[in-house]
Amino acid sequence: MNYDRIEREDAAMKKFQIFLFIEACLLTGALILMVSEHFSRFLLILFLFLLLLRYYTGKEGNNVFLLVATILFFFIVMLNPFVILAIFVAVIYSLFLLYPMMNQEKEETDLVFEEVVTVKNERNPWFGNLHHFSSHQTCQFDDINLFRLMGKDTIHLERVILTNHDNVIILRKMVGTTRIIVPVDVEISLSVNCLYGDLTFLHQPKRALRNEHYHQETRDYLKSNKSVKIFLTTMVGDVEVVRG
Repeated sequence: MNYDRIEREDAAMKKFQIFLFIEACLLTGALILMVSEHFSRFLLILFLFLLLLRYYTGKEGNNVFLLVATILFFFIVMLNPFVILAIFVAVIYSLFLLYPMMNQEKEETDLVFEEVVTVKNERNPWFGNLHHFSSHQTCQFDDINLFRLMGKDTIHLERVILTNHDNVIILRKMVGTTRIIVPVDVEISLSVNCLYGDLTFLHQPKRALRNEHYHQETRDYLKSNKSVKIFLTTMVGDVEVVRG
């Protein structure tokens, strides 16, 4: 089972690398066009991009000003034909990834339950900052399985009750930082696939991740009565796992 999952992840990563190469070529062409013909527009785009990057790395500012900067950034960038083509390729690639999941949801399945079960169906936001298991939520832990496009995620495991070894967190996202706070009596198994970002794991020095897979377990993970498995896949963003 683990080998099959690793093979699927490797195949998906190879497809993503091809997509990333095409996007890089198109965006390089867009950059050359802006610098050679519209240098003042290039400076404005760079300024707006730094504002957006500052917000999505966790340093929130004025929401109105951020909205105006986002709109200006969008309209200025959309004047470049290479950017339009890059967005078109990204949309096609996204549809290619989402089609199997959409098709699976449409399939009719007849389920027969011998016992009464609880079905949980939640719609998760694709954008914005989220605090999972915040103070106003239940203290009971539920497995996390999310796909996010952009935003900061903070998972407060110190505010919930974890038991046994069946605790799993799966988070896939495009852009944004991820911070997971784990109680001191819970052991950790961490698996991260990251294109570009930094990893901070407990008290270890910060580690740069550049299109690589990283896996580590705490020392007493196999012997502990309480543990959590964390699977993170992110395109751009820092990952931080701390004790709380």
